[in-house]
Amino acid sequence: MNSNKYNSTFWLNTRVFLTHSVIGIVIFYFLIHPFTMVIYWVELNKPNITIATFFDAIFNKIGAAFSLEKAGMSGAFIVLGALCGLGSGIYYKNIIRKNKQILQQEGLIKRDILSIIKNGENDMMELKASLRYDFNKKEINRNLEEVIVKTIGGFMNTNGGRLFIGVSDKGEILGLKNDYLSLMKKDKDGFELKLFQLISNSIGPEYCSSIHAYFYEIEGNEICVLDISKSTEPVYVSYKQNITFYIRTGNSTQPLSVKEAVNYISNTKAETSGLNIFKS
Repeated sequence: MNSNKYNSTFWLNTRVFLTHSVIGIVIFYFLIHPFTMVIYWVELNKPNITIATFFDAIFNKIGAAFSLEKAGMSGAFIVLGALCGLGSGIYYKNIIRKNKQILQQEGLIKRDILSIIKNGENDMMELKASLRYDFNKKEINRNLEEVIVKTIGGFMNTNGGRLFIGVSDKGEILGLKNDYLSLMKKDKDGFELKLFQLISNSIGPEYCSSIHAYFYEIEGNEICVLDISKSTEPVYVSYKQNITFYIRTGNSTQPLSVKEAVNYISNTKAETSGLNIFKS
């Protein structure tokens, strides 16, 4: 079986290289070779060229290019054509191989995503059906945007995590189509722009670099995965004139009172300082 597969691959590669080499020879021998001779003649006879002599030279030089007298030059162009064709074939095979690797990697990523979704929510993963579309009311509900930003804030104040948008809490792939339709620019670029506007306005533009958005097509629907890093500084979510400190507890995001937030921040800094001392 492996021997047959090897032979099949060998002959396929050979056919590709031969095809490209033949095309290279044809181009160099029948096109570049005669026109090179014409250009060379033009350079030597610039002062005396007329339209009549120019066209006469074209036919004469093209004919002369394939004569036995020019066999050496013809051979050189054939070799150059073959080498260029071979290089083209190698480049083509590399492109095909890289495209195949990309497709394989995309397949692995999609399988990994489905596996992660199947495992359900936890302290470092949250599933949200949409950014602003209410599937229950069948309409846009901007209050859902607050849920997104507070979840992001909770992740940043705890250990970071991933937020899947376009997936129900039961793991159903719903997609982002309804969110797209609610935006000025009705595609993933418009979605990403709106998302980071919310983050910038509610959390702060300085935190946008800690959040990376990735889009994947799963089961025919596009979803967004936010990869959220833990913040080294306390992150407060400001929404509708309310400023709140959120953390992740289990698979949910919880607000803390002022006293709880102060204690949490103090304890977190103490733990971080202790780890730094231990490392040093």
